[in-house]
Amino acid sequence: MSVLRAVVLALILGGGGALLPAAAQPSQSATVKGRVLDAETDAPLPDTHVFIAQTMNGTVTDSTGRFQLDGVRPGAKRLVVSRVGFVNEAKNFRLPPGRQHVFTIRLESEVLKSPPVTVSAERDEEWYERLDRFKRLFIGSSGHARKCTLVNPEVLRFEKKWWGKFKARAEKPLIIENRALGYRLTYVLKEFEESGPVVRWDGEPLFEPLTPNDSAQAAQWQINRREAYYGSIRHFLRALLDDRLEEEQFDLYRLPRASAFRYTSRADRMPTSRDRLLEPGPDSMHLLNTWDRLEVVYRGEPESEAYLDWADLHRAPRDIQVSQIELNEHPIHIDPYGKIIEPYGATLYRYFAFTLRMSNLLPREYEPPE
Repeated sequence: MSVLRAVVLALILGGGGALLPAAAQPSQSATVKGRVLDAETDAPLPDTHVFIAQTMNGTVTDSTGRFQLDGVRPGAKRLVVSRVGFVNEAKNFRLPPGRQHVFTIRLESEVLKSPPVTVSAERDEEWYERLDRFKRLFIGSSGHARKCTLVNPEVLRFEKKWWGKFKARAEKPLIIENRALGYRLTYVLKEFEESGPVVRWDGEPLFEPLTPNDSAQAAQWQINRREAYYGSIRHFLRALLDDRLEEEQFDLYRLPRASAFRYTSRADRMPTSRDRLLEPGPDSMHLLNTWDRLEVVYRGEPESEAYLDWADLHRAPRDIQVSQIELNEHPIHIDPYGKIIEPYGATLYRYFAFTLRMSNLLPREYEPPE
């Protein structure tokens, strides 16, 4: 019998909150600009990464420490500022349509807690084993994961406790090239931990589109992005918000007393609906609340062989994908784009846990073609 693996949602607040629909007109976009300074000396900090979390909108500061981001969609945002040797800063703010927001950000110097980064050739066999483990847990085990490259693994530091807890931290932003979806990710990792069957992480990603080699690769990227989106936790939550579960091929159940069973397949399954789970929240958000574990069945795609290997299931793939969600906080906030606001607000099991990895991560701007 396989272990029920889980991943705790560490979805960032950045870009969450009230957002306008994807069809928002260019005239509604806004500007974010400002300056990044050394907190001790007030000296400008050039070449500092500044970006809106989980989007493709980012830049680096100029020689005077100034930056400007144009075309930012209105709503609640998180501005991430990252520079080697300084403590990363994140600012939550709300951006009105057609306006601009000006920041002066002062970064504190970071006290190094470990020796300088060494080259890969100086790593021992144990470090490479831990690197493989980290990539499998963080980037994933799907077919898309095989086309992802962690460009700078040397910035990672690992810690493993005798009782099995596995932790990782990064001294610089991680750079991941995803040749399956056509993005280059700059990921500011704040926390990563595996404890037993549960994996949790928190961080801030910036997306940059890669240039395809030809039209065939560009078309394949579009296909792969659709595949990553459909059946995902984001797809499900948007269908729930729009009251389109049936049209989007989702079935939804609650599992009362699921925690009383070692194997949740033995728990009662009761159909449930949007009206039982959601209520309007502040700033165009919705509040999701239930004390039961939820089971989500997606009828749009079959299981993959990679999922069966990951879950250690020795059987033929089924025609449906089964996932489960358990809330860690009550209620949790869902923004109009299908994002959970609270870091670690929910735990995902089964297919959602398998697919919620960096290899399937899409920018907030992504919308599947009609």
